[in-house]
Amino acid sequence: MHESDHEIVQLFKRQQYPLSETLTEMLNEHFSHQTERRGCGFTQATRLLAEFINFSRDPRELNDLKLFKDYEDKTLKMLLKQSKLSDWHNLDHNQEAMALAQHNTLACPADLTPDIQFQAQLRQLAQQAQKEESKLLMHMIADIILPKSSAGTGLVELAALAEKPKVGSCPMAENFFLKIAHGRILRKGAVNIIVDQQHQPLLLEKLNMGDDHSCISLKPLLMNGVCVPAGSLFSVDYDSSAIQNKTANQNLPGFVIPYSEIPGFWYLRLTTLAVSPENRARTFSTHFQQQIANDLFSPETTLLQQLADIASAQVRI
Repeated sequence: MHESDHEIVQLFKRQQYPLSETLTEMLNEHFSHQTERRGCGFTQATRLLAEFINFSRDPRELNDLKLFKDYEDKTLKMLLKQSKLSDWHNLDHNQEAMALAQHNTLACPADLTPDIQFQAQLRQLAQQAQKEESKLLMHMIADIILPKSSAGTGLVELAALAEKPKVGSCPMAENFFLKIAHGRILRKGAVNIIVDQQHQPLLLEKLNMGDDHSCISLKPLLMNGVCVPAGSLFSVDYDSSAIQNKTANQNLPGFVIPYSEIPGFWYLRLTTLAVSPENRARTFSTHFQQQIANDLFSPETTLLQQLADIASAQVRI
């Protein structure tokens, strides 16, 4: 373990479950990830998690364990192949798994105890993190292995699109959202407010400003069992003419649209607005520096709450 390792990398190494080499390189800000197109390693790490978040948790395939380096999965593979285990996620809350661990015999020498212990430790690991950004990312990693439900969290679960739409996630994607937060919208621009059943804003979508159908989340949301933080960048794909229950915004061009009318979303990455202003330079390093150098609108002080307030003001009560 190196002192220069990111806090997240250190915590997983300490638990004897190191992260994959790619994720470790990203979090440790290897220079190859600090490019104009990629932004920084932390931003790249949140893009890498998108490769898991946008797909449903498969109870029988172990793809999610690719987040970790050399995870020993022989026991899980054997039990799944023999249909003795129906789902390998949330093992520490799974009575079926507990029973298998207790009845480990010579006839069935499959000790699930290490896997159960790993998941139990993972459930608590984010609490050991000191940094805001570490907590955010560690909760997302944990949720991929320990998926949550809407019933258990009270969060809205977004439907995922079958494939990624053509919406970019470059480091400058925050550009127009920062302007909107300060009430500055291009002449032909518009914003759609995507709301829950209680008409509370969930996401703000920008139109005719850079990539269309690019959204920023205003609240934590569930996608395929993973709690995605407020301040996440999403793309969305829908036929606006097919939306039945939209209402015009109060004072900005655009509409208020129920999330249930939208067929699907695609998580792209965290934006710099997902982290408190005082921690953005540390978290996003070269990505944040790029925003400053390109004169984006107050990236060092703008709050996500400013976007949330603008969104709320569009909803007719």
